[in-house]
Amino acid sequence: MADRFNQVRDNWGFLVEEHTSSKRQGLYRRLYADISDLLRVDPDHREARAYWADISYGNQGDLPFRQPEPPPGVPLWAFRQVEELKLARRFVNWWIDQRQVAFGDFGGGISDDSDMVQQWPGLALMGVDPDKLNASLTALADAAHRHGMFTDGLATLVTDELHAYEEGINSDSAALYLNWGNPKVVERMMATVDALHRVVLPNPAGHLHFASNWYGGNKIYREGPWEWGKPYSYTVIHPAVLLGGFNADPRSRAMVIGLCDGYLAHARQAPDGTWVLPNEVNWRTDAERGGEIHQGSGATVPLQLFWAAYRWTGDEKYLRPLLNRVAKAGERSINEMGENLLDVLGRRGDWGKALLDKAAGAKGGFELYAAWQVTGDKAWLERLAAEGIRDKSQNLYMNTEGHWWSDRVESPSDLLQRQRLGGVALRRNWQYPGHTVSWRFAEPDGAEQVAILVPGATRDRFTVIAHNLSDRPQAATMTTWNVTAGQWRMVAGVDRDGDDRPDGETASQAVPLERSASLPLTLAPGQTTVLAFTLEQPTTPTEQRPDLGIGPDDVRPGRGGLSVTVHSLGAADAAGGTVLLEDGDGKVLASAPVPALAAPRDLKPRTAEVTLPLPAGVKPAGLTVRVALPGDAAEVTMANNRVRLP
Repeated sequence: MADRFNQVRDNWGFLVEEHTSSKRQGLYRRLYADISDLLRVDPDHREARAYWADISYGNQGDLPFRQPEPPPGVPLWAFRQVEELKLARRFVNWWIDQRQVAFGDFGGGISDDSDMVQQWPGLALMGVDPDKLNASLTALADAAHRHGMFTDGLATLVTDELHAYEEGINSDSAALYLNWGNPKVVERMMATVDALHRVVLPNPAGHLHFASNWYGGNKIYREGPWEWGKPYSYTVIHPAVLLGGFNADPRSRAMVIGLCDGYLAHARQAPDGTWVLPNEVNWRTDAERGGEIHQGSGATVPLQLFWAAYRWTGDEKYLRPLLNRVAKAGERSINEMGENLLDVLGRRGDWGKALLDKAAGAKGGFELYAAWQVTGDKAWLERLAAEGIRDKSQNLYMNTEGHWWSDRVESPSDLLQRQRLGGVALRRNWQYPGHTVSWRFAEPDGAEQVAILVPGATRDRFTVIAHNLSDRPQAATMTTWNVTAGQWRMVAGVDRDGDDRPDGETASQAVPLERSASLPLTLAPGQTTVLAFTLEQPTTPTEQRPDLGIGPDDVRPGRGGLSVTVHSLGAADAAGGTVLLEDGDGKVLASAPVPALAAPRDLKPRTAEVTLPLPAGVKPAGLTVRVALPGDAAEVTMANNRVRLP
């Protein structure tokens, strides 16, 4: 039986990407014979039954499963949410603890490993081992560069349009979600966007399109079959989407908006009022082929760019492909965008109602989440989490010890992200961050002690409903992301009857919130805390500001003190600044001026080398190096202003 199971496990590992289910393929015939033999002898073999359910697409129904029971007094929705989160945490920690090596890779090849770690940011932002997951992701991203996988910002390997992204551009992009403003991360993406201007070009018709689908840093093929832009071509634009949001980089935004305009130039309206958008466009001739954008492999990827263009411009023409997809594929299509589209676009009345109607017959999935959004009834979330717990539990072995290839394993967290973050930060091949908040807990297991809901999130208002399952206060830091920068009003109270509204006395205070700004919170034990946030007065958007940044690699021992490389990363020129050396109490021990630095509008690094004197007898270990604009002026982010010395 052990021998048969190993044969099943290994052979299914060879077939899992294609998910072959035809006996016309010899390896599948062998697999089918092995698992049939095993289940003949031991029909109750738990893992074999799980494998057969996966191999057969669950055609015999779900396997028996007993849901865990909540302790007395713990709301079922809260208990099940954290139980599902625990399973996702087990998955990610197994891969880091059991498979990641010192070089940074996991053994599936760095390119396939980079697909897998796109799952890391969402979990870390929900509060799951953020430092550990960030160290893991950073190590893999660094490994791709150290291994020579980049040449002039693009993949060294000459390959197809999807794998051009999956050679490390994807892990570079994922790293920004957990290292917002880190100069190394930002400048790596700057190099990629700069290089992409050799791949994305205006054609003879004046449209901006992909000139190649087979290219690398040393060679770009632009003739014959290689000059067609395809749906997966757009994955490589991820760094441009992120830079366009980080500092409104003009070249990044021009590329994203230009590609969208080029695509819309090929839109034509059908008799039923919907729009036809081609799957592929020839750069040289402007010819079209391959059916419509809503069909075929990867066809929804361009929608991420259209959403970015809409967010940056407010022009509703960029909503056309999304609305078209909903009209043709159904309201569930809005699950392909990270933001809370029901409220952002004001579509609860039609899209929300349609999703609610479909939720009654759904076993799991986005329909159940949307039904909660529309009704506020957390029974929908209880059903959703029950399915997540069952699925993650029964597939955990296959996704870990079963040793599927690293780009095939997954413990989906997008619906957990929607609940806990107010939107999806990242899932594989998504490009526009849609999360409203993120979390960091003082306790190592704090994420497993607090269930969180963020309903109805938009850029000018959102609510946090947090239930502390533990018997002690939980200290947390909430960071805001997809919100309008400005002065906000926070109203806090305790919900004692489960209606998501504070009962009794509330506390109100003004709080400044913006992208990457943090707010400390303490959540009372055994209670549900409700925090309502409303924008009162907007201020300068973060992406329009100057920014000075330093990272761990920028502070080094030097002659006469510390050598500090200061980077200008913002949208506006930095009018100088100061580098300071501070102790644990914030006392300034030394300082040095930073010269004026231009903004990197041409995607080239702008840096200054500053020597920070080290006072006699002072050891740098444990001290903090901080950089600031004159008068501590507002920047794109303050997350890249400090480095604590080891």
